[in-house]
Amino acid sequence: MADPDWNDFKIVLALGRGGSVAAAARLLGVDNSTISRRLAAVEDALAMRLIVRGGREFSFTAEGKTVLVAAQAMDASVNTAVNSIRSTRKELDGVVRISCIPTMLRLLLPFQLAVREQHPNLSVELDSSVKLVNLGTADADIAIRMLKPTEPDVIATHPFGWATAVFASRSYLQKYGHPSCFEDLREHRLVQYHESMLHLPVYNWIEKYAKPNARSMRVENAEVAFGVIEQGGGIGVISCFYAGFSPELVQVFPEPVVSTTAWIVYHESLRDSARCRAVVEMLASYLDERKHLFKPPQ
Repeated sequence: MADPDWNDFKIVLALGRGGSVAAAARLLGVDNSTISRRLAAVEDALAMRLIVRGGREFSFTAEGKTVLVAAQAMDASVNTAVNSIRSTRKELDGVVRISCIPTMLRLLLPFQLAVREQHPNLSVELDSSVKLVNLGTADADIAIRMLKPTEPDVIATHPFGWATAVFASRSYLQKYGHPSCFEDLREHRLVQYHESMLHLPVYNWIEKYAKPNARSMRVENAEVAFGVIEQGGGIGVISCFYAGFSPELVQVFPEPVVSTTAWIVYHESLRDSARCRAVVEMLASYLDERKHLFKPPQ
């Protein structure tokens, strides 16, 4: 009986992260049959079943969960070691990956150019996703989070205010009138968010003003909401900084509906990384110069 090696654990890790054989195959850049074949080899090597299939879906057995936990621990250890090795480099070169929600992508695009102009050998990659990345496994070097992280090995720094408000386009308000209070929203076409996002207060806020059984425009993120609102598709809640991107946008009510604090965060293993530290400081200055955009206009 052959002993399993690290590549065997990578298969289990990909299945855990992907949730399906097809997703695991995409993560590893192989086809589905390769995943199934290598999984069978792992199970043979360990002399135990790791997953139970049910159509396209599967679930881990108790033994499979144990192997998955071990694979996650091994992956975290490897990435911590890699990050520590990289952090010893003092040159400002290479790639720094920043994770942000889709809402911030439009705001951060000029930041990529600013970093390249100041440090020609340093580049920034932006990963916009609603999924919370694991900084400990090197999914990203830096992240911007809407909540202060609770992980003990994550450093949170440079907090900044973030406000969202109700917006409409000038053309919409001219055609349908300007609501005088929140309750008036019940008589308007509303831009609402996809149900998967409604657990967050900022995306759920407008739900209470939607008429029951009314046809609604639902969008998958704030960037799409911005486009719909700007084109006169309805009234919706988006971040205040969007007003700076379009003269067509009008803030319907003077007060914000949700205000929070966002943070720049990174893993402690990158504390001494010259490239990470340089990008964090530049990002903090970049956002500080634009802090007025995150607030409702005075």
